[in-house]
Amino acid sequence: MIRRRQQRAKKPHFAILVNKKAENYDSRAVEKLTKAIKAAGGYHSVFEPPGAADLLRQAEVAVDLRKPTGNLQLPFARGGKITALIACGGDGCFNLVARTAMKADIPAGVLPLGKLNNIARFLYGTLDQAQVIKRLISGAYEKVDCGRVADQIFFGSVGLGFISHLAQELEGKAVPRFAIGWSQLGSRTASNVPLKKTILKVDSFRFEASPVIVNVNLLPYSAGLPISPASIADDGMAEIILDQGNNPGDFSAYTRLIFKRNYLYGNEVRLYRGKEITIQPLRGRTLYLDGELLKLPTDILEIRIENKKLSVIR
Repeated sequence: MIRRRQQRAKKPHFAILVNKKAENYDSRAVEKLTKAIKAAGGYHSVFEPPGAADLLRQAEVAVDLRKPTGNLQLPFARGGKITALIACGGDGCFNLVARTAMKADIPAGVLPLGKLNNIARFLYGTLDQAQVIKRLISGAYEKVDCGRVADQIFFGSVGLGFISHLAQELEGKAVPRFAIGWSQLGSRTASNVPLKKTILKVDSFRFEASPVIVNVNLLPYSAGLPISPASIADDGMAEIILDQGNNPGDFSAYTRLIFKRNYLYGNEVRLYRGKEITIQPLRGRTLYLDGELLKLPTDILEIRIENKKLSVIR
């Protein structure tokens, strides 16, 4: 059971880190957030770095983990120390900001301005900006798990095969609104996933399969779908989703039922739980990590759930 805590600072100071290249960037949404913070008696410092690497460095400067250089800025001095970080963007933006929040041991939140907003969907149960802003300034926070894969931290999910191909299919396109659209997209995506013999180890269990989907979830959503509704955010375990039927045709029904939250994992697509996962061989394949797509330079992928947790504003 996740325990909700309350920030003790009487005058919170939020560092707001904006990704102006986010799919659904809206300056008015950021302005509404800053006005709400001010109305609630808090302070805010807004940063708009030009790129992802700058976003990470700027977050570190804001919490005094890095000295300012170049175009990096210090936070509003009158507000005192930063008490929370808010990412204004999608899952990739949140990932970078949250890494810094973990190092500084302060909460992180997200104003969803990305395309899929998987992490925000879990944290707030809505993408309505007014409702999310109300939650962001509430001062309530909880602890959630994080994982490490190929020296990268993730907070939502990592995936190979179906989910990474699905994310690529959605690039430059609108997200389906209805189950029939997801069904057609799922079928088309699965047919393009090459079936390769893969060895997986989940803790002490070893599997061999030629899967369409291999997904490791800490939170329910991946690529805009509630892939793992059984996810428990703070129990130190991940959900591993794997099909062993080698039948891409099943993914039309799978995607439709997942979207409608009616899918029951069983023989066709299975769900396991564990802390340490090894997957091989993988060299040259594409990894989906919190909304970002990364080419894998290694043949063996090791994923583990970290002992340290992240505080998230909920």
